[in-house]
Amino acid sequence: MSNKIRIFLILVIMAATIVATYWYMQETTGKVEVVVEKKWRLHDNLMGLSFCNDDLNGWAVGHYGTILHSTNGGKTWEYQQSGVATDLFSVWAKTPETAWAAGNQGVVIHTVDGGKSWKRVQVGKKYLFNDICFLSATEGWLVGEFESIFHTTDGGTTWQLVHGGEPPPIDFSKVDRSKKVEADFGAEEEVYTLNSIYFSDQQHGWAAGEMGVIIATADGGTTWIKQTSPTDRSLTDVEFFDTSFGFAVGLDGTIIKTLDGGATWTQEKPTVMTHYYGVTFKRYGSEIERKDAIAVGQGVIATYSFHKKDYLQNWVPALEMKYKIDFNWINRVVMVSKTGERLLAVGQEGLILVSESGGNGWDMTPYAEKPVELVLNP
Repeated sequence: MSNKIRIFLILVIMAATIVATYWYMQETTGKVEVVVEKKWRLHDNLMGLSFCNDDLNGWAVGHYGTILHSTNGGKTWEYQQSGVATDLFSVWAKTPETAWAAGNQGVVIHTVDGGKSWKRVQVGKKYLFNDICFLSATEGWLVGEFESIFHTTDGGTTWQLVHGGEPPPIDFSKVDRSKKVEADFGAEEEVYTLNSIYFSDQQHGWAAGEMGVIIATADGGTTWIKQTSPTDRSLTDVEFFDTSFGFAVGLDGTIIKTLDGGATWTQEKPTVMTHYYGVTFKRYGSEIERKDAIAVGQGVIATYSFHKKDYLQNWVPALEMKYKIDFNWINRVVMVSKTGERLLAVGQEGLILVSESGGNGWDMTPYAEKPVELVLNP
């Protein structure tokens, strides 16, 4: 064999080896990177939190279909298989066996066995759903994009759109090309996303969302009327103490208050000006009536103490934080003890915080990392 042929064969073998090595690296490295990326999602962002009336059984939900369950008031948590990989933004715990969760791409899931199994519920629209609540075993509410409000009276088997919804496309055939188009042409088609819904009783409810939108019902949801909002900042959560006294919180330091059911709203002046994502009243049972509240947001947990004189009222950061939250997003807060001082909050990267002092001091609640099996198969 001549030297030229030997050199040619050597070059061919080298080229084939390089190609095979490149292909192998692309295949294996790509797969390894995917597994590693998923494996190192140790704790996904938690967006929703709810406990049922026994103050023991509750759920937290979050990104990538994450569901955590507690049976001891939030002291310990275990993962459950949601069956969905989409982000979940809200959960509602009705009983120790029954709960609902809602999220992106029209996802609504339901459990009747304490979360051992979650089943998908068909709403009819693949909207972004931000909040869900149930007033009884049969009646529930769901809100999301396009100012949509859905209602069920049969335990979630069927849902009806009772407000909002995707507007029809603008009919440009009605435009007279010989005339100047009005500056507000098409404005009537503009709708905003609703982020939160709350009912103080069977008849009185409120929903809040983008651009400061607040709509309310006083007839059990038959009609919804837009209230005058003092802000154009997006509102992320709304809750009422009774049919008159309520708060809504939102972006850019927004906390607004009403003392007349929403007929008028006024701006609060929190000590920390940041984005606020969640608010709840500190409820101590039917025998103790205190109108104190807690708001959470970007790097802050703030306490509101009700005083009859307005100038004494303010939103003050928690006094004792055993876990520094300056750079954490806290998304939801609930009171899980109606006879004590226990509160829980959830947020960024799976953070779960607990307070045993009514919100004055907070510590982190540790729990297991998310198993790879659940990451790969939610």
